[in-house]
Amino acid sequence: MAYPFRSMRDWLVFLKEKGDLAENCEKVTVEGDTNILAKRTAIIDGPAILHSQIEGYPGWRLFTDGLTARRRQLWALNIEAGKPVEVIAEKLEKSKPLKPERIKDGPCKEVKLFGEDVDLTKLPVTFTGEFEPTPHMTAGISFIQDPETGWTNAGIRRFQIMAKNEVCSLVLPYQHEGMIFSKYKHHRKPMPIAIVIGADPLVYVGCNMSAPEQVDEMDYWGIFAGEPLKVVKCETSGIMVPANAEIILEGEVDLTKRKLEGPFPEFPGYYSGFRMCPVVRINAITMRQDPIYQDMPMGTPPGEGHNLGGFLFEVELYRQLKKLVPAVKDVGILSTMTLTTAVSIDRQARLRTPGLERRVAMTVKAVRAGGMIKNIFIVDDDVDVHNVHEVLWAMSVRFQAAKDIVVLEDMPGVYLDPSEMWVGHGGKYSGHTSVGIFICTEKPAPYDEGYKRGLVLPPKACEERIGQDWAKYGLK
Repeated sequence: MAYPFRSMRDWLVFLKEKGDLAENCEKVTVEGDTNILAKRTAIIDGPAILHSQIEGYPGWRLFTDGLTARRRQLWALNIEAGKPVEVIAEKLEKSKPLKPERIKDGPCKEVKLFGEDVDLTKLPVTFTGEFEPTPHMTAGISFIQDPETGWTNAGIRRFQIMAKNEVCSLVLPYQHEGMIFSKYKHHRKPMPIAIVIGADPLVYVGCNMSAPEQVDEMDYWGIFAGEPLKVVKCETSGIMVPANAEIILEGEVDLTKRKLEGPFPEFPGYYSGFRMCPVVRINAITMRQDPIYQDMPMGTPPGEGHNLGGFLFEVELYRQLKKLVPAVKDVGILSTMTLTTAVSIDRQARLRTPGLERRVAMTVKAVRAGGMIKNIFIVDDDVDVHNVHEVLWAMSVRFQAAKDIVVLEDMPGVYLDPSEMWVGHGGKYSGHTSVGIFICTEKPAPYDEGYKRGLVLPPKACEERIGQDWAKYGLK
C-alpha cells in the first residue's frame, strides 16, 4: 500500500475524515490567538487546527498541531499503536535508508517571487510570547548542503523576522548545521539555505530524528513510507526540497553579518536571552497558489514541538540504551522535551542483578541522547512509562525518599533551565546542573507482610472477553 500522505493537503484530508481536525472560521490574530488555541488543544489532547480567517492576512490559512497528539504521530509514521518506540527503533536499525527521488517540477513551484517581490512580512508569522519584538517562524525546516561532500542536513529551526527579506538563524557550533556553516566560512563563501514551511507530516518527523553525520534525514522518509520522497531543485541553489511543500524560502547565510536575535520562547517555558546570530538574506520564495502557513510554537509545554521532539527522543534514547543494557524495556519522556524521563526495566532481570536501577540511570546520562535529562525515574516493566499517572503511582508506593534517591552533582546542563546554578560575581551562568535518580521499583523480599504482593487487576478471563472493543460498550 502506498504511503498516504505526500503533502500537507493529503494529511488535512485524512485528519478531517478521522474527525481529528478543527476547521476554525472565526477571525484570529497572529499576536497570540492562534497560539492560545494551540496550547488548549495540546493540553486536552485535542485535534489539529486549521484557521481560515487571519486578521491582516486575507486569503491565508494557518495550520497547527498536526503532530501534537501521539495518535497523529503514529498515523504519520504509518505504524500501529502498541509499542511504537520499540517498533520504530527496530525499523531504523534494520531498514536501509531510501534516497529521495528528484523530479523536474512540483506544486511548490506554482508561484515564484524574486528580488523586490520577496516580502516575509506578508506571511502570517505568529508571536508565541508577548515579549518577542518580532515574530519567529517556528515550523521552518532548514535544508543545507555540506560544500565538500554534498550531504544534506535538515532540521526544524527558528527564524526571527528582521526585515522584509532577512531572518536571523540560531546556528550552534556543536550541531550539524554549525559544522557545515564552519566549512563555508573556511571556503569564504556564503552558505545557501532553503527553509521549507508546510510539508507532509513524515518530513517533519524525519527531520526530528537523530541522524549521524553525513546521513540525510530525508532518507528516513523512505524507510517509513516504503518509497522515496519526491524532491525538486531550488531556483537559486542546488539544494533539493520536498516537491509538495507549501512554501520554500531560498537564501544565503551571511558569513559575517550578525543581528541581535531574541528573546525566543524556549521549550522549558521561559525566554532565551539575546544573541548575535547570523543573518539569512532571502533571495527567492516559491510556493503553491494558495499556500497554507504552518506554525509549531514552543514556549510553555505541552505543545507540538515538545510532544514531537519528546517522542523522537524516546526512540533515540531507547535505541542507545537497549544496546548497552538489554534489560531496558521502554522509555518515556514525561515533561519538557527530555528534562524528566522514565525508563522501565525487566523486573526479573532486576531481581537477578542487584543495583541494576543505578546502572541503567548512569547509562542514561552516559549515552548521547541522555545529555539533557536531569530527572530519571526507574520503574518496573508493569508500569507504562508514557503514562505520568502510572509513573507517579510507582513513586507513591515503591519509593522512599530516604533511600531511593541518587543525586549526581556537577553534571553538564542545558543553558535553558532556570533552576541551574548561577555562580561567581556578576551572576555568571555555570551551565552545570544536578541529576536526580528516582528508583521506583518494587522492593524484593524479605519484607513485612503488611500487604499482599501482586497488582490489583480484574480477572484475566474478563479482560480477554472484553478485549479492546470499547465502542461496543459505549466507550472510545
